[in-house]
Amino acid sequence: MAIRASFGYYPNNFDLEGFCTTNNLPAEKVVRILNLFIYKPLGQEENRALYLNTVLLRKSVGNIYRNILECLLVNGVIENLKGYEVGVNSRVYQLTDEYYFADGVSKHSIKPQFLNKALESQNKARNDSKYIAELKLSKAHRTADLPDKLFEGRYRSLIKWFRDGKLTIDISKARSIIDTHNFIEEAPNKYLHYLAIVDMINEKDYHMKSDKNNRFYTNITNLPKILRGCLKYDGEELVGLDVSNTQPLLLAVICDYIYLKQKYESKSIDVDQKKFLNLLRHLYRNPKDLKEYKILVESGKLYESFLDIDPSFNRDIIKDNLIKVINDRGFNNTREKKLIRGALKDRFPTISMLLDVLKSVDHRYASWTLLSKEANMFIIHFAEIFCNNPAHKSIPLFTIHDCFLTTKSNAELLETEIKQFFIKNYMIDIPLKWELVNIK
Repeated sequence: MAIRASFGYYPNNFDLEGFCTTNNLPAEKVVRILNLFIYKPLGQEENRALYLNTVLLRKSVGNIYRNILECLLVNGVIENLKGYEVGVNSRVYQLTDEYYFADGVSKHSIKPQFLNKALESQNKARNDSKYIAELKLSKAHRTADLPDKLFEGRYRSLIKWFRDGKLTIDISKARSIIDTHNFIEEAPNKYLHYLAIVDMINEKDYHMKSDKNNRFYTNITNLPKILRGCLKYDGEELVGLDVSNTQPLLLAVICDYIYLKQKYESKSIDVDQKKFLNLLRHLYRNPKDLKEYKILVESGKLYESFLDIDPSFNRDIIKDNLIKVINDRGFNNTREKKLIRGALKDRFPTISMLLDVLKSVDHRYASWTLLSKEANMFIIHFAEIFCNNPAHKSIPLFTIHDCFLTTKSNAELLETEIKQFFIKNYMIDIPLKWELVNIK
């Protein structure tokens, strides 16, 4: 994590000054804890209750986290839903109703102040060494942050558009949308979160990070679609180009004999080697079902091709359950998954075989592989090529994983560049759809 926000958020009905004075606690660290309940940790954005483990809390505020949590509990600010069980789960907390249903947020500076420069330097060096050492481990066991220099270098093509000060958000319009949708009552777990995101973008207080799969997260990443239309760059509306059926499309990209043969020879893929070799032999025969699959994902019509499975299925049901089938352990715990998994195996046995290989050691490896491929293709490779082209030096580019954003006047050019890039580099006719505004 290389770029950190300067402010943290807390419910506006919480008496921060009084609480900190009474309990002799530093306001900056109390806000860091409360901010976790507002601007949610990665992977917990949709939940009211949060799983807070020791690693996360220590990284956020240090060992004082125990005192802060205890005081927040005693004073009825948060409540403990589930205790810690060794090797099973972290402690689970949530804001009590009084603060969960607050009508807004307040902010407080959480900008780190390093009083000991030598110690700061030592800590960074220790993390950098740890990061390099952990590259030998599976992703499940890595804990070190990506070193700042590597972060800046890897995502420089995207970071620069936040730093020039031209990205703005119509805060009045955004708050009007939030009020119109009545999030404070209909989805209070999102209400305070959305207010914080809007305020951070308005104040240009950007928070950027990446994860183990090289995905790039910014304030825009967590901004809901209904609010993206409030964004402007240099006074011009932003338009989104969204990739259709992304995960199935990435399976088609990965399911390539030459690509997988290189992975097999370099032993850079953590799967059952016997199954992997069988897959390579199968791909060498150029299976017909793979060609049919590629036609469907390139047209963005894969989900629709499964509609005949059951008359009660619609596109959303197909999409939701096919994504689950791609990423799950392989168990059919619902009727929908059973039917879709069976149809995938019958119609596209090559893709089914690929998934079986990717999950043969750890089922999470399938998801990690697809997310990493998405980030490397979309976020790193394309962004660097596009933004380093002198002809594009004034064309902004923002990303939300598999969605590209630019100004309305440059959207058609970006669409052409994206399609040409992926045909040239990945031999795939990438399906794109316009998002955010009406294109006439």
